[in-house]
Amino acid sequence: MTHPSRRTVLRSTAAAGALATVPASALLWSQPAVAGTAGPEQVHLQYGNEPSREMTISWASGASVRRPRLRLGTAHGGFGHTFPARTRTYVDGLNKVETYTHHTRLHGLHPDTSYVYEIVHDGAAPVRGSFRTAPGRERAPFRFTSFGDLGTGSASWSKSAIHGAAAVRQVERFNPLFHLLNGDLAYANNNQDQQPQCWNAFMNNMSVSARNRPWMPAPGNHEVEAGGGELGYASYHSRFDLPDQSRDHCGNWYSFQVGSVLFLSVDGNDIAIEDDASVDPATGRSVYISGYSEGAQLRWLERTLARARTGREVDWIVVSMHQFAMSSSAASHGGDIGIREQLLPLFDRYAVDLVLCGHDHDYERTHPVRGTDPGSLLRPSVVDDGLKEIDTSKGTVHLILGGGGTASHDDTYLGDSDGSGVPDAFVRTKRLPFKADPDAKEKATWSAVRDPDTAHPYGMAVFDVDPGRVPGGRTSITVSYYHSREATTADPFPTPVLFDRFTVHRNRRDGWSAHDHAAGAGVTTAR
Repeated sequence: MTHPSRRTVLRSTAAAGALATVPASALLWSQPAVAGTAGPEQVHLQYGNEPSREMTISWASGASVRRPRLRLGTAHGGFGHTFPARTRTYVDGLNKVETYTHHTRLHGLHPDTSYVYEIVHDGAAPVRGSFRTAPGRERAPFRFTSFGDLGTGSASWSKSAIHGAAAVRQVERFNPLFHLLNGDLAYANNNQDQQPQCWNAFMNNMSVSARNRPWMPAPGNHEVEAGGGELGYASYHSRFDLPDQSRDHCGNWYSFQVGSVLFLSVDGNDIAIEDDASVDPATGRSVYISGYSEGAQLRWLERTLARARTGREVDWIVVSMHQFAMSSSAASHGGDIGIREQLLPLFDRYAVDLVLCGHDHDYERTHPVRGTDPGSLLRPSVVDDGLKEIDTSKGTVHLILGGGGTASHDDTYLGDSDGSGVPDAFVRTKRLPFKADPDAKEKATWSAVRDPDTAHPYGMAVFDVDPGRVPGGRTSITVSYYHSREATTADPFPTPVLFDRFTVHRNRRDGWSAHDHAAGAGVTTAR
């Protein structure tokens, strides 16, 4: 295994508890050089394993610094505690630029409580931010937002546009508790001569929102970088400090619970069959990592889903990932057979409610689906064609939310080739050459709503959770998709416009026996 920097070792103790084992591609720096005066940058938040009591504050510096630290307090009480940060570094394998990031993981916070913080290192002015912890495991209302495929927010970088800056500010407009980022973050692998600098631009743009609320990412194909270690994730691992529930490939997949909603971030690069990441300029070969976990991610996923659906705390299960099982975009990567074969049976068995993806740069939602149509390419079966009120205990709704801010957008869709009234869709049934088009088609019987408005090519989804009032009674999530004109220098922050709204609902799980919980979710036996 190739390590980005062999010099890196543990530097300091973690704040208020030990930091989890760090992936080998992003180890910890031991001997900082003389501190400079440039201040902290790229500040962002991530939940720990328990969002009501844990928060990680992360940032970067332009060089090695002395005594990176965080001061924590409240708006009324001031700063009362100081915690040291751990410093990670990695060396980009293509251009040998070294990146320094710092992380303070806080434990023992109070649920549903506002905090202020200040980060600093010797010789630099402090940078301040604030956050609110999640509610505890009790059922509570909250809002979250989601999109994928963001970019740096600057057209000076390949695959990025200035709308990426507008999208971050639109998240702030909706004031969510947290944001789900469904892969393809910086597109640094499209800027191979300056991969670390592209990441810096992305992180500074994201920080406009992420310094005040967690942004929880899933890796996309553009996070797989040549020169980025064994899997290409060196930069991703160094910059993010994510919940650490797996001894294998820590941070590549994870879960967290807010109220009665369980969120799972899945690494589609391990599951999807598509070859669409990076080309190593030294060899001319693509960096292809499908199947790298050798089933470890699927085993973790089934354990986590089975535990949720046999308990009484979790009503909702929401999956965030990059690649998808279904899309009818005319420029689509194609519904991936690897996802259909490996993930959809688990989503069906454990009654996953929502799957949020990116990859295609547009908006599409499916009807609720469960099982597959006979004689098809594992095409998901529609269980209900209602558009406004959907019972997700009967089927899973999939959303493509790939219009975050990247320079390319795919908001054109395939038509109906046979006059049946059902649009066509591409399917990818096998590994093809790098960046090759999909190899098969099907009828998109599962497609419910598409957004072909090319005047509003970008967008994001807002999710409002209503926990319900009665044990065993109805709980719901209202999903609102807002699309947006493209940001320009004359109109850098366009107002998002509501395009699609629907409500998913199911019964709360606190009114049933454990046996009924499992039966109601379609649970059999975990492997």
